[in-house]
Amino acid sequence: MRPSVQQLKQWFSNPAPMSDLREQIRTAPMTPPMLEVIRVMVPDVHHIPLLTYHLYREFEHTGSRPEFQDPYFLRRAMLTRALVEYIMGDQSMLRPIENLLWAICEETSWVVPAHEEQGPNYWDIEPPILRTEPLGAHTSLTREPDSIDLFAAETGAVVAETAYLLKNDLTPEVVQRVKQELERHIFKPYLANARKHWWFKGALNWNGVVNGSVGLTFLRMVDDPQTLAEAFALVLEGFETYIATGFEADGGSIEGVGYWNYGLMFYVTVAELLRELTAGELDLLATERMKDIAYYPVGMALQPPQYLNFGDTPETVNIAAGIAQKLAERTGVHELRALVGSLPKPDEHSYSVAKLPIMLRQLVWWDGKEYDPPPLRDYVLPTVGVVKMVGKVAQKSVVLAVTVGHNDGHHSHVDVGSFVYHIAGESLIPDAGRGKYSKAYFRQTRYDNIFTNAYSHNIPRIGGHMEQPGREFGGSRRFYGTILEHGEDKGWKFVTLDFHTAYDLPELTLARRTVSLDPQTGVAIIQDQFDFAADPLPIEEVFVTWHDVSVQTPDTVLIRGEKSTISVCADGANFQVEYLEKASRENERRGVLKRISTLITGTTFTLVITPES
Repeated sequence: MRPSVQQLKQWFSNPAPMSDLREQIRTAPMTPPMLEVIRVMVPDVHHIPLLTYHLYREFEHTGSRPEFQDPYFLRRAMLTRALVEYIMGDQSMLRPIENLLWAICEETSWVVPAHEEQGPNYWDIEPPILRTEPLGAHTSLTREPDSIDLFAAETGAVVAETAYLLKNDLTPEVVQRVKQELERHIFKPYLANARKHWWFKGALNWNGVVNGSVGLTFLRMVDDPQTLAEAFALVLEGFETYIATGFEADGGSIEGVGYWNYGLMFYVTVAELLRELTAGELDLLATERMKDIAYYPVGMALQPPQYLNFGDTPETVNIAAGIAQKLAERTGVHELRALVGSLPKPDEHSYSVAKLPIMLRQLVWWDGKEYDPPPLRDYVLPTVGVVKMVGKVAQKSVVLAVTVGHNDGHHSHVDVGSFVYHIAGESLIPDAGRGKYSKAYFRQTRYDNIFTNAYSHNIPRIGGHMEQPGREFGGSRRFYGTILEHGEDKGWKFVTLDFHTAYDLPELTLARRTVSLDPQTGVAIIQDQFDFAADPLPIEEVFVTWHDVSVQTPDTVLIRGEKSTISVCADGANFQVEYLEKASRENERRGVLKRISTLITGTTFTLVITPES
C-alpha cells in the first residue's frame, strides 16, 4: 500500500541522515578509471555546441533525430565530465560547469523534437491522431512548458543533482536560475499535469524514467515537506503501476532487456534515496516481485553483453553497472553482477554519459570486479511468451529460443513464433533487430518498416499474407500466439505453440510450430503444421541471417559465422536468398540482412539446423 500524503510529509519533515554523495564519488575506487573513459568519450567541456531553431525543426521536416539530439546530449555529457573532474579536485572546472548549467537553462524546451507532440491527453484519442497541418504559432517552443518527456525529466535530474552537489560552490545567480527553470520545466507541469500524461501510469519504461527523474529532481531541489509529499504521492502512484504492469506476471518485459535497463535506472536510484531518507521504512526494492524483475536479464542472457532481442531492444546491451550491482545487492539476484564486467568501451555517442545521476551511481555503486558469468540455463516466461533452451556441442554453447507473445505493445515487432539459433557467441539465425528510430518509425507507418513487420522475421507468409500488428501504439493484443506445451521428450527440449491467431486469415484454422533442441549435439528442428477451412493457401517459409550464406543444394544452405558454421536443410525445399541491401542501408544497419525463403507444397514443413564440425 502506498504511503499517504500525511505519512510522506512526516518523513520529509524529519528525514534520516543522508549519505554524502560527493564524498562517495571522491573516494570511490571506480572514479579514476571511469573518469578516464569519460574523458575519451567527452574530450572537450569548453566549446558548448549550439542548439538552433532549425536544428530543433529538422525532425519536423525530415523525421531525423540526430541533428538535434547529438548536441543536446553532448551538452549534458560535458556537464557530467566537468562535475566529476571538479569533485576530484580540478577547480578550473567550475567555470565550464556554470556555463553548461546556464546553457541548458537557456534552452527553450527540454523536450526533444521527437517527443514534442506527446503532451497531456496525447493518447486519449483511439487511435492517436497526429497533427498533419503545418506548425502554427502555438507550439512547445512558444508556450510555457506544459509537457515532460523522457529527456526533459532527465535534464531536470541532471541540473538538480549538479546544483545539489555544488550548492556551496556555484555562483548564487546560477543556482537561482536553475531553480527558476526547474520550476518552469518540471515542478509546475508535473504537479499540475502529471496524471494527464499518457506515461504517468504507463506500462512501459517511460513511467520509470520520467517519474523517477522527476522524483530525484524534487528530492534534490525542494525543501518544503508539503510540496515533497504532494510530489511523491504522484511519483509513487506512477511507480506502483510501473512495477505492476510495466513487467509481466512472470517478471519479464515485453520491451526487452534494453528497456528493462533504461526503465529501472531512475527507479532504483530514487528507491534507494527514499529508503535512506525514511531509515528503511519505505523500501521499494524489498519485494518478491522485484526479484523476478531483477532476474529477467539473467534469463535472457546469451553471452553478455548479448541478450535475446525480440522487439526493439538491441542484441548488445550495456547494462548500467551501478544500477545492476545495487539491484543484485538488494534483491539477492547476485547473477546480475556478472552481466557487467570490464570498463565500458567508449561508444560513438555520449548519450550514456549524459545521464549524470546514473553515471554518478556507476562510480559509487559498482565495485568494478569481473564475476564469473552465470551458467546458461533454460528460461521460460509464460506470460511474455519466451522460451529459451540451452545445449552444447564441442564446448560451444548453443541457445535456441522462440517468442510466442503478441504483436502489440510498446516496442513490439510482428514476430509471433519467430526463433533464434545462437552458437558460440553468434546468432547465426537471429532476430534481425530494430530499424532506424525516426518520425516514421513511431507513427502509424511503423510497421511499413521490414525490421518491425514480419518480413524480416523467422516466420512463414501464408497466402501472401504476413502476420499482423495490433493497434499502432500498443495495448490490444489482437494478434498473438499461445504456448501449448514445453518440456523434454526423449532427451530433446521442445516447445509447441499455436500462432494462427497472429494472422488475419479466417480460413487459417491451425498454425502449429514445434521448436526442438538436442542439447547434446546442438541440432535444432523446426516443425510447422497448417490446417485450412477450405483449400490450402500457398506457404512461404522464411529465416534470416546477417552472416555469409551459400546455397549448397536446393534444399540446403550453409551459414558461416566467425566461429561456427551451421547447415540448414529442409526436404523438398528450393531455397532462395534475398539480399535486403536497401532496407539495411536505410535503417543504418551494419552489414546486409539476408532473407532465405522457400515455397512449400502441402501443409507441413520441417527445418533441420545442424552445427558443422
